Amino acid sequence: MVQLSQLQKPHTSFTWEDLLSLLRDELQEYGGLVGLLNAQQQSILNRNPQSLLEVNRSVQNQIEASKILHKRREGFVSSLASNYGHPEDVALSEILEHFPSVTQPMFHSIIEEINNLITQIRKRIAQNGRLLSRLTDVTDQLLTVSDPASHSKTYSKTGDLSSLSLSKRASLNESA
Repeated sequence: MVQLSQLQKPHTSFTWEDLLSLLRDELQEYGGLVGLLNAQQQSILNRNPQSLLEVNRSVQNQIEASKILHKRREGFVSSLASNYGHPEDVALSEILEHFPSVTQPMFHSIIEEINNLITQIRKRIAQNGRLLSRLTDVTDQLLTVSDPASHSKTYSKTGDLSSLSLSKRASLNESA
């Protein structure tokens, strides 16, 4: 087993296997999030609100788990960076030169895979947001066609177009 502690200050008990394990866990969480976002998209496309609510809860939990692992990795990398004389906010890829040369390609590969998943996650979140927005627009149009008197369009303070139904207006009048 190659230990990075040989390259660091004597009081650090870090092995590259520890960081690799942490990166693999993070990769697994991001992969799980991609799967959940795919399920979220299917729920949107199938117009299944109950399933969508359940998937949304799972997505939130997965995002929290991913954030925790990401923070742990950042702390780990920050500690390593300061041990190597780098600024604490340095990227992991910038301190890989201090790792054993046989491990560097593996770390580059897993970092690249994590970055690809993060890009894929961002795209899927944006895509699902657009789908939800479009579904809302279509639903609003259907409601307007089915009962035009019950829906009217208004503008918000930011200039966005919104719908104010009679039920919302009634509750506003009752509370005033």
